Amino acid sequence: MKRILSIVLSICMIVSVSVSVSVLSPKKAFACSCGEPSVEERFEHSSIVFTGTLVSKDRDGGNIFSLAKVWKGNFEDGYVYSGFFGMCGTEFEVGKTYLVYTENLKGKESTGLCSGNKLISEASKDIQALDRLTEPSWKNNYLLILLFLFVFAAAFSIIIWRAKSRFKK
Repeated sequence: MKRILSIVLSICMIVSVSVSVSVLSPKKAFACSCGEPSVEERFEHSSIVFTGTLVSKDRDGGNIFSLAKVWKGNFEDGYVYSGFFGMCGTEFEVGKTYLVYTENLKGKESTGLCSGNKLISEASKDIQALDRLTEPSWKNNYLLILLFLFVFAAAFSIIIWRAKSRFKK
């Protein structure tokens, strides 16, 4: 009986140690695991942000886009390096339109799996945020501008009225 109890306790001990080790051991991290930064953070860290339709791609991970709108950066040639899909690259499809965030790496505009690229059909919230981020600052202060114009018009009217009153005397 003692022998059976000893075997059962040994098995329980082995199982509990195995479970503890598997639960408490660090999880595997993949090289392409991405956080979820906000649109503002992505915009801040990108050199170019644009929407465009993929026209062609090459075997070296390069992509040529026909640009629709650029929110940030000077981007004329439409070439973006996206690497290879198996190595944290981004797989773009010819003919589809995307929102693309790039950064300049070694003189080449590059993007990847964690850059925040999206099909245009899935990017409406991002596009609204980008429009707000790049809106001219005077648009945010239109009430202040209207108030200034009103005060200016009132002051000008008073000056004209006083000038006319002096000439009538």
